[in-house]
Amino acid sequence: MRVTKFFNRNRMLIVLFGIVVLIALIGFSLSDRDSTTKAEQFTGDTVAVTQKVVDAPFSFIGNIFSSITGSFSALEENEALKEQLDMLPQLQADNERLAAENEELRESLEVSSSMAYETVNARVISRAPDQWLESFTIDKGEKDGVEEGMAVSTSEGLIGIVTRVNGNSSFIEMISTNASQNNMSVEVRHNDEAVYGNIRNFDTEKDVLVVENIKSQVKLEEGDEVYTSGLTGAFPEGIVIGKVVEVENDEYGLSQNAYVQMNSDLNDVDNVFVLKRDPDSLED
Repeated sequence: MRVTKFFNRNRMLIVLFGIVVLIALIGFSLSDRDSTTKAEQFTGDTVAVTQKVVDAPFSFIGNIFSSITGSFSALEENEALKEQLDMLPQLQADNERLAAENEELRESLEVSSSMAYETVNARVISRAPDQWLESFTIDKGEKDGVEEGMAVSTSEGLIGIVTRVNGNSSFIEMISTNASQNNMSVEVRHNDEAVYGNIRNFDTEKDVLVVENIKSQVKLEEGDEVYTSGLTGAFPEGIVIGKVVEVENDEYGLSQNAYVQMNSDLNDVDNVFVLKRDPDSLED
């Protein structure tokens, strides 16, 4: 019993002594001094080394995670760059297509402004593959002043006729079809002389219009230009169609047949003009 009390008393004394020493150290540390003691230096160095040892693995792990994160970022960036590289051919093709369209539109505007006819500029919006050389649909209709029977031209020459009109679109039959060739008279200019004929059909093998009933007194030549005559049908006079590429006598030798290469490319029709009125009506 006495031994227990002795130890308890000694323990209390040790605790009190420790508190006194701690207070003394704190007071000593707070006092104004120009230098530190050996004990303080030792304690500071010990704490610094301990902190460095403790921080080392955390820094190492942090660097590993930073490297992993950087690798994922680099992979994502590489994938994005690869996608951009894969897109370059498409972007180049789009730029070339847009440049070609802009050039075509500029040319169309120049042709439209120089025409003696009141025109409606339009774009082809639909063309059936099974009727590629027969018809197409444009994006202008009754609201734009388009009417049935009006001639349709590209910047190179005549291409067709309006056969059906909706509010905002119109159906165009090309002059390579039988329906739009009925009663179509043309004028062939040889030197300073004009001779007349009419379109019989479109030769799909040669890709030419066949013009018949041309009088044989005038010997046509390759390169003679062909225009609408305005004598029959709905087409106004003087719209260029194409050039003669071949001439032959008919089977009876009484007249000539001319094979006419159209100026307009039937396989590539994009921008067109609807000719609203003929030159005489512009004065009204």
